[in-house]
Amino acid sequence: MRLLVLLSALCLSTMCSTQSFAAGCSDWFKSNFPLSEDPQASDMAIVEPDCYAWRLFIAMNWPADVTKKEADQSRTLGSHGPVVWETWRSARNGAPDTAFPVDGSDPGPWLDAPVVATMSNRFEESEPPLQQVMRAVVIKVHGGPTVLFDPATAGRSVNETRLNRDTYEFIRAHKLYNLNGQIALFQNGAETISFPLKSKEVKAQWREITEVDKPRYHWTESTTPQGFKIFGLTALHITRKDLPNWFWATFEHMDNKKADAKAKPPAEGWLLPSVDRFACPTAPHDCEAIPSGIGLEGTQWENYRLRGTQIDFIDSRGRPLRLANSQPEASFQTTSSCITCHALASVNDSSTDDGRRLQFVDDDGQGFVGIPTGFLMPREIASSRNSISSGRCSGHASKILGVQHASGDHTHLCDRFILI
Repeated sequence: MRLLVLLSALCLSTMCSTQSFAAGCSDWFKSNFPLSEDPQASDMAIVEPDCYAWRLFIAMNWPADVTKKEADQSRTLGSHGPVVWETWRSARNGAPDTAFPVDGSDPGPWLDAPVVATMSNRFEESEPPLQQVMRAVVIKVHGGPTVLFDPATAGRSVNETRLNRDTYEFIRAHKLYNLNGQIALFQNGAETISFPLKSKEVKAQWREITEVDKPRYHWTESTTPQGFKIFGLTALHITRKDLPNWFWATFEHMDNKKADAKAKPPAEGWLLPSVDRFACPTAPHDCEAIPSGIGLEGTQWENYRLRGTQIDFIDSRGRPLRLANSQPEASFQTTSSCITCHALASVNDSSTDDGRRLQFVDDDGQGFVGIPTGFLMPREIASSRNSISSGRCSGHASKILGVQHASGDHTHLCDRFILI
């Protein structure tokens, strides 16, 4: 059995910013550069990751020109309406603006798809976060209790995954929009694939809110199977190809902090401390404030917090690094590592090992942290997974990481980062 090694290579030149501004991230906010500017600064991602996360957060949440699917320079941060990332292509197979059609066909030019964020039925169809679907399958196979659909909370929380133009165009050009294209790379012996530096993906979680909550949330309205509802953005994962293992940041609304078992859906609160060295320069950097003077005050965005960033599997002492969002990583926050999880989301030749992947949660549904070692998903889990999400299996892209196994052999992993 062999797995595809697709290394996410990064040449040395990418360690320097492609922008002319050479000072630190904090000084950048004091400059005359527009806050809506899409940043690409690998040096900032390494040296000042938390500050860089806020740069990305502001640029991606800038009000959008929905026709061009880019920032609207004539508007200001906090203006109501779709923001930049909401105009990007969806990873959900059945979405009108999908990057991965159910039939595996070419999804077409970037601007051809409608902007779903402007549609009144935006959340008419929704699915649980895939990591939760996979956890449920693993736990069920091992005899544990799982509930993927709860009528009492149905329609109260929705999620979406979106990818920007750089990511989308790369996927389309390399025919990674279906599983056949990914397997073809494996069969052709591909060893390296590298997304453009400005490639980005977001995972967003929305929760039903009331009219009085609107000023404190980035919000939208949509019909659902349960009726017309107001939704507030409650969580936002951001990943970007600035570094060999990509750059990862996660944000949450302050309302998520407190555990509430009676909430619908239930909230378990924040089980990992927030770390934001930009907003909280004094150790342990967990003051849970917003950075001052960067344009957040007086907008709905002042109610969101950076929970942390991640640029490697381990710290300088070899200790596993963790990063979690209490929404998509509910029930396994304390064993969550964005980089480790995504490195274990794999694909191989479907003609071998029944097309099995590497398992990215353990038998109890907890995540893996630190250097990924991985093990093949048992066949009964793979078959159960295919029975519940075969459509999604047919069309998702791959961000690639090469991972060293404990045995010393290189395992070629296709990190299907859009999926999870």
